[in-house]
Amino acid sequence: MNIFNSNNDLGKEKSEFKAYAESRMLDEGFKSRFAGYDDKAILNVLKEEFSKFKHASPSKEGQVSAKKGKIPTFKSIGDALKTQDFGTTFTTPQSDRIYVITKGTWGDKSQNKVVKGFDLGTDMDKIRKFARRTRVKHGGANVNTLKKDEITPTMRKK
Repeated sequence: MNIFNSNNDLGKEKSEFKAYAESRMLDEGFKSRFAGYDDKAILNVLKEEFSKFKHASPSKEGQVSAKKGKIPTFKSIGDALKTQDFGTTFTTPQSDRIYVITKGTWGDKSQNKVVKGFDLGTDMDKIRKFARRTRVKHGGANVNTLKKDEITPTMRKK
């Protein structure tokens, strides 16, 4: 079974996927599972499995960076929501994001505490600014903890 033939351009561009697919096709259980299927159907299944393997594996460890190493890590987002206050910055071991606890503002359908996620590429000053403003807005922190350019008119009224 050679699904990476000249008619199939997917394998030429994605070497990681090609390596994954070839290793799966060497497995005898995989071969018997798809006996009689055409190459296109097998390729679609492999693409779906690879996507789950690459991006959503339960054993996945998040991307490690110096930025992520400097903030608290919680076992899960739910644990952080239960134990921390508004404006807390954190991450989880399986995540490639940095989260800030904020208030759900979608009416009855939202919970009191929710998280806003930031990619690891986001400037840390932007994340800290959001966390400080959230602490003032929802967590009861004093407006004086913010820089002058971070204070909104509604915060001045309080």
